[in-house]
Amino acid sequence: MIKIHSIDETLRLYGSLGAHQTDTGNGDLFTFGNSNSYVRFWGDLHGFCVASVDMVFPEELITRSQFHERYIGISFMEEGSVMTYNRKTEIRESRTGVDCYVFNSPVPLFMKISGGQRLRFRGMYFLESFFRENGLHLYDSFWEDAKHSLNSNEIHSPELLSIFQRIEKCPLTGEPFQIWMRGQGLAAAGYLLDLVLRYASAPPVYLDEGDKAAVAKAKQIIRDNVADVPTILELCRKVSLNKNKLQKAFQLTEGKSIGEYARTLRMELALDLLEKSDMTMQEIAKAVGCQSISNFYRIFKKKFGETPQTVRDMLQTTH
Repeated sequence: MIKIHSIDETLRLYGSLGAHQTDTGNGDLFTFGNSNSYVRFWGDLHGFCVASVDMVFPEELITRSQFHERYIGISFMEEGSVMTYNRKTEIRESRTGVDCYVFNSPVPLFMKISGGQRLRFRGMYFLESFFRENGLHLYDSFWEDAKHSLNSNEIHSPELLSIFQRIEKCPLTGEPFQIWMRGQGLAAAGYLLDLVLRYASAPPVYLDEGDKAAVAKAKQIIRDNVADVPTILELCRKVSLNKNKLQKAFQLTEGKSIGEYARTLRMELALDLLEKSDMTMQEIAKAVGCQSISNFYRIFKKKFGETPQTVRDMLQTTH
């Protein structure tokens, strides 16, 4: 099993498979020995990019991806299949056609590619940093809506495929290409946002700057005090909003209540401690503010679908 925590580690994976990397002036091309296999990228791998893949895997490949940044991927599968899962009860198999996946969970995503098959697809990838750097500050509720709508619906978007084809044929290189590519990424992001709003049950919500600032401040206070989160009334006093308004603004912008947001941060901290520390379960439970080990196990399994020990074993699995 191969662990992947970043785009750079993905590129190193290609190197371990014998790939030769070439800078094309508007992306990167990876070719594999004497075979016809290749991976071709256009754009910024740390923001918005597209890829064309045509590979034959001689042996079964299993990867465990745990990116620290949320992203959305759209694939146009032409041949072969890929199996992905992060819980044993949530296995997805991508076959020929259009598929979309939203990665917004700290739980590792496993991918399995059968040996001997030819895999051909085009991909379009949006890292959260691309939205942020272009002034699109997406609330947590957007990522939840995207996950539930795009992951569970058959996607029909000829506009996105058209953008991919324009990028593939673009003769520009260097800075002119980067400027042009940013425009293509924003156009694709517009279609993507439209898809999410079209499938999501709730309409978009707009808040004034004061409400947004109050929620941002409340989130920071909670992050700084994960093990001992202030009460709602204490938060209200600290951010100068009444209880009803803060709760409503939080629900609208984050897609969850203040209590649910705090529990999510606690469980993400628990996940980090399970992977990177030698702390016992009792010590981790205390560090994340759980009153008892049984309460910790119950909340953790409800969030991630597995027990803390099972997830620790998954996270600490070596190649």
